[in-house]
Amino acid sequence: MLRSMMIVASCFITLLGVVPAPAAGNGEVYSSIMREKTVRVGISMDYPPLNFNAGAKGAEIEMIHHFGEFLGVRVVLVPLEVEEYAAAIKARRVDMVIAGFSRNLERGRVIWFSKPYISVTPGILADNRSIPQTRFGEQFEQTPISSIWDLKRLPTFRFAVKKGSSYQHLLETTFPDMRRVIVVSNGEGLDLLGKGAVDGFVHDSLYLEYLYGNSAKLRNAYVLLKGGGRFEHLCIGLPFGDVILKNQVDMFIDEITRLGLVEEWLKKYSAESRK
Repeated sequence: MLRSMMIVASCFITLLGVVPAPAAGNGEVYSSIMREKTVRVGISMDYPPLNFNAGAKGAEIEMIHHFGEFLGVRVVLVPLEVEEYAAAIKARRVDMVIAGFSRNLERGRVIWFSKPYISVTPGILADNRSIPQTRFGEQFEQTPISSIWDLKRLPTFRFAVKKGSSYQHLLETTFPDMRRVIVVSNGEGLDLLGKGAVDGFVHDSLYLEYLYGNSAKLRNAYVLLKGGGRFEHLCIGLPFGDVILKNQVDMFIDEITRLGLVEEWLKKYSAESRK
Protein backbone atom coordinates (compact mmCIF):
# COMPACT_ATOMS: atom_id res chain seq x y z
CA MET A 1 0.00 0.00 0.00
CA LEU A 2 2.80 2.38 0.95
CA ARG A 3 4.67 1.58 -2.28
CA SER A 4 1.52 2.39 -4.31
CA MET A 5 1.08 5.70 -2.52
CA MET A 6 4.70 6.63 -3.22
CA ILE A 7 4.29 5.81 -6.93
CA VAL A 8 1.13 7.92 -7.14
CA ALA A 9 2.82 10.82 -5.36
CA SER A 10 5.80 10.56 -7.71
CA CYS A 11 3.54 10.64 -10.77
CA PHE A 12 1.62 13.61 -9.35
CA ILE A 13 4.83 15.57 -8.87
CA THR A 14 5.95 14.75 -12.40
CA LEU A 15 2.62 15.84 -13.85
CA LEU A 16 2.97 19.17 -12.06
CA GLY A 17 6.40 19.60 -13.59
CA VAL A 18 8.04 19.76 -10.15
CA VAL A 19 11.24 17.73 -10.10
CA PRO A 20 12.81 17.64 -6.63
CA ALA A 21 16.50 18.42 -6.46
CA PRO A 22 18.82 15.55 -5.49
CA ALA A 23 19.48 15.79 -1.76
CA ALA A 24 22.88 15.97 -0.15
CA GLY A 25 23.43 13.47 2.61
CA ASN A 26 22.82 14.87 6.07
CA GLY A 27 26.12 16.38 7.20
CA GLU A 28 27.78 15.76 3.82
CA VAL A 29 28.44 19.38 2.86
CA TYR A 30 29.08 20.46 6.43
CA SER A 31 31.61 17.65 6.89
CA SER A 32 33.34 18.64 3.65
CA ILE A 33 33.63 22.26 4.84
CA MET A 34 35.10 21.22 8.18
CA ARG A 35 37.43 18.64 6.60
CA GLU A 36 38.77 21.09 4.00
CA LYS A 37 38.71 23.98 6.50
CA THR A 38 37.18 26.07 3.69
CA VAL A 39 33.69 27.34 2.93
CA ARG A 40 32.98 28.42 -0.65
CA VAL A 41 30.38 31.18 -0.71
CA GLY A 42 28.66 32.42 -3.85
CA ILE A 43 28.25 36.21 -3.87
CA SER A 44 26.78 38.78 -6.24
CA MET A 45 28.89 40.73 -8.70
CA ASP A 46 27.87 44.08 -7.21
CA TYR A 47 24.97 44.79 -4.86
CA PRO A 48 25.59 47.76 -2.53
CA PRO A 49 25.20 48.16 0.37
CA LEU A 50 25.38 44.35 0.69
CA ASN A 51 28.37 43.83 -1.60
CA PHE A 52 30.61 46.30 -3.42
CA ASN A 53 32.66 45.24 -6.45
CA ALA A 54 32.45 41.44 -6.15
CA GLY A 55 33.38 41.16 -2.50
CA ALA A 56 35.56 44.21 -1.79
CA LYS A 57 33.33 45.20 1.14
CA GLY A 58 29.69 45.34 2.20
CA ALA A 59 27.19 44.15 4.82
CA GLU A 60 27.00 40.61 3.40
CA ILE A 61 30.78 40.41 3.08
CA GLU A 62 31.09 41.21 6.81
CA MET A 63 28.45 38.55 7.45
CA ILE A 64 30.31 35.93 5.41
CA HIS A 65 33.61 36.51 7.20
CA HIS A 66 31.89 36.32 10.59
CA PHE A 67 30.36 33.00 9.50
CA GLY A 68 33.81 31.70 8.56
CA GLU A 69 35.10 32.73 12.00
CA PHE A 70 32.12 30.98 13.61
CA LEU A 71 33.02 27.70 11.86
CA GLY A 72 36.76 28.28 12.18
CA VAL A 73 37.35 27.91 8.43
CA ARG A 74 38.78 29.91 5.55
CA VAL A 75 36.31 31.79 3.32
CA VAL A 76 36.50 31.66 -0.48
CA LEU A 77 34.27 34.16 -2.29
CA VAL A 78 32.87 33.05 -5.66
CA PRO A 79 31.23 35.90 -7.65
CA LEU A 80 28.16 34.71 -9.59
CA GLU A 81 25.46 36.16 -11.82
CA VAL A 82 21.99 35.97 -10.30
CA GLU A 83 20.81 33.25 -12.70
CA GLU A 84 23.75 31.06 -11.57
CA TYR A 85 22.94 31.02 -7.85
CA ALA A 86 20.75 27.92 -7.61
CA ALA A 87 22.68 26.01 -10.30
CA ALA A 88 26.00 26.63 -8.51
CA ILE A 89 24.57 25.18 -5.29
CA LYS A 90 23.08 22.15 -7.07
CA ALA A 91 26.37 21.46 -8.89
CA ARG A 92 28.33 21.90 -5.61
CA ARG A 93 30.43 24.67 -7.14
CA VAL A 94 29.72 26.52 -3.92
CA ASP A 95 28.62 25.42 -0.46
CA MET A 96 26.10 28.24 -0.13
CA VAL A 97 25.06 31.55 -1.66
CA ILE A 98 24.88 34.85 0.27
CA ALA A 99 23.98 37.37 -2.39
CA GLY A 100 20.78 39.28 -1.70
CA PHE A 101 19.05 35.99 -2.56
CA SER A 102 15.28 36.06 -1.98
CA ARG A 103 13.32 32.87 -1.51
CA ASN A 104 10.26 31.86 -3.52
CA LEU A 105 8.44 28.65 -4.39
CA GLU A 106 10.15 28.22 -7.76
CA ARG A 107 13.63 28.44 -6.23
CA GLY A 108 12.51 26.31 -3.30
CA ARG A 109 12.05 23.37 -5.66
CA VAL A 110 15.77 23.03 -6.23
CA ILE A 111 17.57 24.40 -3.14
CA TRP A 112 16.99 25.04 0.55
CA PHE A 113 16.83 28.47 2.16
CA SER A 114 17.95 29.58 5.59
CA LYS A 115 15.98 31.82 7.91
CA PRO A 116 15.74 35.41 6.58
CA TYR A 117 18.39 37.89 7.70
CA ILE A 118 16.98 40.97 5.91
CA SER A 119 13.51 41.83 4.60
CA VAL A 120 13.00 44.26 1.70
CA THR A 121 10.13 45.35 -0.53
CA PRO A 122 10.01 45.55 -4.32
CA GLY A 123 10.88 49.04 -5.51
CA ILE A 124 11.34 51.13 -8.61
CA LEU A 125 13.30 54.23 -9.60
CA ALA A 126 10.82 56.02 -11.87
CA ASP A 127 11.39 59.04 -14.11
CA ASN A 128 9.56 62.04 -12.63
CA ARG A 129 8.24 62.88 -16.11
CA SER A 130 6.46 59.52 -16.35
CA ILE A 131 4.47 60.02 -13.14
CA PRO A 132 1.27 62.12 -13.39
CA GLN A 133 1.28 65.13 -11.11
CA THR A 134 -1.55 65.16 -8.59
CA ARG A 135 -3.82 68.19 -8.97
CA PHE A 136 -6.23 69.16 -6.25
CA GLY A 137 -9.73 70.46 -6.70
CA GLU A 138 -13.18 69.03 -7.25
CA GLN A 139 -12.71 68.36 -10.95
CA PHE A 140 -9.01 67.52 -11.10
CA GLU A 141 -8.24 65.52 -8.00
CA GLN A 142 -6.38 62.29 -8.86
CA THR A 143 -5.23 59.37 -6.75
CA PRO A 144 -1.46 59.82 -6.37
CA ILE A 145 1.07 57.28 -7.58
CA SER A 146 2.58 56.24 -4.25
CA SER A 147 3.77 52.63 -4.72
CA ILE A 148 4.99 50.36 -7.48
CA TRP A 149 1.52 48.77 -7.66
CA ASP A 150 -0.06 52.11 -8.63
CA LEU A 151 1.87 51.96 -11.92
CA LYS A 152 -0.78 49.53 -13.19
CA ARG A 153 -2.81 52.66 -13.91
CA LEU A 154 -0.17 53.78 -16.45
CA PRO A 155 -0.47 51.27 -19.33
CA THR A 156 2.32 52.87 -21.39
CA PHE A 157 4.88 52.72 -18.57
CA ARG A 158 8.10 50.89 -19.55
CA PHE A 159 10.02 48.80 -17.00
CA ALA A 160 13.63 47.63 -16.96
CA VAL A 161 14.47 44.62 -14.77
CA LYS A 162 17.48 42.36 -14.31
CA LYS A 163 17.38 38.93 -15.94
CA GLY A 164 16.86 36.04 -13.53
CA SER A 165 15.88 38.24 -10.60
CA SER A 166 12.75 37.68 -8.55
CA TYR A 167 11.58 41.06 -9.87
CA GLN A 168 11.49 39.74 -13.43
CA HIS A 169 9.01 37.13 -12.21
CA LEU A 170 7.08 39.83 -10.34
CA LEU A 171 6.64 41.90 -13.50
CA GLU A 172 5.65 38.88 -15.58
CA THR A 173 2.93 37.90 -13.11
CA THR A 174 1.73 41.27 -11.78
CA PHE A 175 2.21 43.53 -14.82
CA PRO A 176 1.85 40.96 -17.65
CA ASP A 177 0.56 43.36 -20.30
CA MET A 178 3.02 46.18 -19.67
CA ARG A 179 6.25 46.63 -21.57
CA ARG A 180 9.42 45.39 -19.87
CA VAL A 181 13.04 45.33 -20.98
CA ILE A 182 15.19 42.53 -19.55
CA VAL A 183 18.76 43.62 -18.81
CA VAL A 184 21.82 41.58 -17.88
CA SER A 185 23.11 43.94 -15.19
CA ASN A 186 21.94 46.66 -12.85
CA GLY A 187 24.22 49.10 -14.65
CA GLU A 188 22.50 48.42 -17.96
CA GLY A 189 19.08 49.03 -16.40
CA LEU A 190 20.18 52.32 -14.87
CA ASP A 191 21.80 53.35 -18.15
CA LEU A 192 18.55 52.74 -20.07
CA LEU A 193 16.68 54.76 -17.45
CA GLY A 194 19.16 57.62 -17.77
CA LYS A 195 18.76 57.65 -21.56
CA GLY A 196 14.95 57.69 -21.34
CA ALA A 197 14.68 54.29 -23.05
CA VAL A 198 12.58 53.04 -20.10
CA ASP A 199 10.51 54.84 -17.49
CA GLY A 200 11.63 52.90 -14.43
CA PHE A 201 14.17 50.38 -13.13
CA VAL A 202 12.85 47.67 -10.78
CA HIS A 203 14.91 46.21 -7.94
CA ASP A 204 14.59 45.78 -4.20
CA SER A 205 14.08 48.75 -1.88
CA LEU A 206 17.43 48.30 -0.08
CA TYR A 207 19.53 48.61 -3.24
CA LEU A 208 17.46 51.45 -4.66
CA GLU A 209 17.51 53.36 -1.36
CA TYR A 210 21.31 53.11 -1.41
CA LEU A 211 21.47 54.58 -4.93
CA TYR A 212 18.85 57.23 -4.21
CA GLY A 213 20.35 58.33 -0.90
CA ASN A 214 23.85 58.71 -2.33
CA SER A 215 23.02 60.63 -5.51
CA ALA A 216 21.52 64.12 -5.64
CA LYS A 217 21.24 63.66 -9.42
CA LEU A 218 18.91 60.68 -8.97
CA ARG A 219 16.85 62.48 -6.33
CA ASN A 220 16.35 65.44 -8.67
CA ALA A 221 15.24 63.41 -11.71
CA TYR A 222 13.54 60.32 -10.29
CA VAL A 223 11.08 59.20 -7.64
CA LEU A 224 11.59 56.08 -5.52
CA LEU A 225 8.43 53.98 -5.20
CA LYS A 226 8.28 50.97 -2.89
CA GLY A 227 6.07 47.93 -2.58
CA GLY A 228 3.90 48.75 0.38
CA GLY A 229 3.17 45.72 2.56
CA ARG A 230 4.70 43.11 0.25
CA PHE A 231 8.08 41.82 1.44
CA GLU A 232 10.90 39.80 -0.06
CA HIS A 233 13.02 37.86 2.45
CA LEU A 234 16.75 37.64 1.82
CA CYS A 235 18.10 34.24 2.87
CA ILE A 236 21.19 32.09 2.47
CA GLY A 237 20.81 29.56 -0.34
CA LEU A 238 21.81 26.04 0.73
CA PRO A 239 21.99 22.52 -0.73
CA PHE A 240 19.01 20.25 -0.14
CA GLY A 241 19.32 17.60 2.52
CA ASP A 242 22.14 18.76 4.79
CA VAL A 243 20.22 19.44 7.99
CA ILE A 244 23.40 19.92 10.03
CA LEU A 245 24.63 22.72 7.76
CA LYS A 246 21.21 24.37 7.72
CA ASN A 247 20.95 24.22 11.52
CA GLN A 248 24.37 25.83 11.88
CA VAL A 249 23.49 28.58 9.40
CA ASP A 250 20.11 29.26 11.05
CA MET A 251 21.70 29.46 14.50
CA PHE A 252 24.30 31.91 13.15
CA ILE A 253 21.55 34.11 11.67
CA ASP A 254 19.62 34.04 14.96
CA GLU A 255 22.72 35.20 16.82
CA ILE A 256 23.81 38.03 14.50
CA THR A 257 20.19 39.23 14.50
CA ARG A 258 20.00 39.09 18.31
CA LEU A 259 23.26 41.03 18.60
CA GLY A 260 22.06 43.70 16.15
CA LEU A 261 24.98 43.08 13.79
CA VAL A 262 22.90 43.06 10.58
CA GLU A 263 21.53 46.55 11.34
CA GLU A 264 25.03 47.70 12.31
CA TRP A 265 26.53 46.49 9.02
CA LEU A 266 23.72 47.98 6.95
CA LYS A 267 24.13 51.35 8.67
CA LYS A 268 27.89 51.22 8.15
CA TYR A 269 27.72 50.58 4.41
CA SER A 270 24.55 52.43 3.39
CA ALA A 271 26.40 55.74 3.30
CA GLU A 272 29.60 54.39 1.72
CA SER A 273 30.58 55.12 -1.87
CA ARG A 274 31.19 52.43 -4.45
CA LYS A 275 34.91 53.25 -4.56
